[in-house]
Amino acid sequence: MEPECQTAANAEHPVVDDQPIADGQDTPRIIIIDDNTAIHDDFRKILCDDSGGDAEFDSLEASLFGKTCSRSKATRSYELNSAYQGEEGYRMVCEAIDEGRPYSTAFVDMRMPPGWDGVETIRQLWKADPDLQVLICTAFSDYSWSEIVDQLGNSDQLLILRKPFDAAEVSQIAAAMTKKRKPTKASRNTVAKLEQIVARKTQEIRREMKQREEAQQRLLEKEEQLRESQKLEAVGMLAGGIAHEFNNLMQIILSYAQFGLDSSSTDDAIHEDLKCILKAGERATALTRQLLGFSRRKALSCVNVDVNHVIAELVDLAQPLLGSRIQIHQNLHPSTTMVHADSSELQQALLNCCINSRDSMDAAGELSISTELVDLDEAYCRRDEVLVPGRYVCISISDTGCGMPPDVVSHIFEPFYTTKDVGTGTGLGLAMVYGLVKQHQGHIDVESEVGLGTTFRIYLPAMTSPQMVEVVAPAPIDHHEDFETIGGTILVADDEELLRQVSSRILQRAGFNVMLACDGLEAVELVSRKSNGIDLAVLDVMMPNLTGREACARIRSINPDLPVLFCTGHDPEVARAGEVPAGYPIVHKPFTAEDLLSSVRSLLDQHENAIQVQPLST
Repeated sequence: MEPECQTAANAEHPVVDDQPIADGQDTPRIIIIDDNTAIHDDFRKILCDDSGGDAEFDSLEASLFGKTCSRSKATRSYELNSAYQGEEGYRMVCEAIDEGRPYSTAFVDMRMPPGWDGVETIRQLWKADPDLQVLICTAFSDYSWSEIVDQLGNSDQLLILRKPFDAAEVSQIAAAMTKKRKPTKASRNTVAKLEQIVARKTQEIRREMKQREEAQQRLLEKEEQLRESQKLEAVGMLAGGIAHEFNNLMQIILSYAQFGLDSSSTDDAIHEDLKCILKAGERATALTRQLLGFSRRKALSCVNVDVNHVIAELVDLAQPLLGSRIQIHQNLHPSTTMVHADSSELQQALLNCCINSRDSMDAAGELSISTELVDLDEAYCRRDEVLVPGRYVCISISDTGCGMPPDVVSHIFEPFYTTKDVGTGTGLGLAMVYGLVKQHQGHIDVESEVGLGTTFRIYLPAMTSPQMVEVVAPAPIDHHEDFETIGGTILVADDEELLRQVSSRILQRAGFNVMLACDGLEAVELVSRKSNGIDLAVLDVMMPNLTGREACARIRSINPDLPVLFCTGHDPEVARAGEVPAGYPIVHKPFTAEDLLSSVRSLLDQHENAIQVQPLST
């Protein structure tokens, strides 16, 4: 067992070896560890009255550390201490360290029965004082030099002196070794400082590399998000364009189907056929609305909504659609979860997610709906350019269905993408959810694993202020009058002939005289020729030669008081974003006869009232 002592590695008692050794001010300390008393006496006779030069080591010190020492010509003397066993020598070395006066050199015998031999003694001494210089004094050794070095792992601070030894040789070795401690310690400190510098620089380089890698990763993620956003934006623009053309076609189909129904009796065989056409047309119109939802161009009526209330109503609505074999669990946040949203559209989006979960569970399993308030930090918001750091209401919809592989998840929000069999899904349900969430400045995330189910998480900005003005829908206008009694002349301008005929037929059946124009330029010419004979103009938004907006501007310059109604198959946001002048009413295709006649009558009533309240001219 090793004796206990403080070592050079102990931070509470560090080795103090900053004092100059053998420079005429401090006496170098040597410890002799040998079980033979005569050996101690011999070393004292030699080392306590000997002078020797150490100019070579002075020169070495100056070259390494930039210091020079002027040596005294006086007789060199040493402080010698004796130990007769390795354990005793070890304790004395430890005590010297604690005192701050370590030994510079140890003379160690190789055979010192019954205790440690020389190799073990040196090993323990170096544990206590790594800078100690060691001279092995031996007449016969159980170890060769290579074996000693292999066991100790160091030869820089080790010499062997064979017995019997020469006094001059001992004197020269002692002078050299006592002097060597200081440059050895200085060299060790220099190496340690260099290692610290290298370690610090290495850490800095690694930190910089990590920062660059993280920045590169963020850039790649940003580029991927941009590509995904651009792809979906392009698909959205395509969807909006398709919706416009589709709305024009559906206007014609639905109107003529309704004309046929109105003209036929319920006993006619064609009556039921027309009803089927009308029903199919209404379904097609619903698909168009879904396309507009994905392209984020659907008209929204946003009010302050408590998401928990929306979900409570949703569960009652969804249960019959999901079936009795699917259990619905709710885990709603106990406090208010207010958002500014279109409640009916939000409920439809959540219902689409629930139906998707139903299909993945093969009509049997568990569906969990939960809400919570979360704070999204800047790091998370980098996932989506729409997001800004702050508080959000998180709506989670989880199922125990079959789950989806990553390649399916990456396409799940694209329009018309579906994994269902042909004829069982349009691929627009989740696309509409994506568009609606984006339109609400929110984010939707999907987590799915094959065999373990899917979780949709929808993040909507939480209400930060409890008081906000809610959007109140205007009271419906009562139009119980018989439209057949209405008179007046209406100008209808549309570049699609069948659409002109549809509008003309609806208005004529209501008692209006109708003038038709094939484009905006012809509409302006008709107003110019018969300005006082036209009571209202219905202008399509997109027309050749002159757009509806351009035609309106010219018409107002001719007759500022002429009411103008815009008609468009485009989505509401496009219509409002510069294509329609502010303050002008719009009727959206496909419209019913009631939609068009209500808008026309409302404008005529407003115009008539405005004329009645004008002051009399003097």
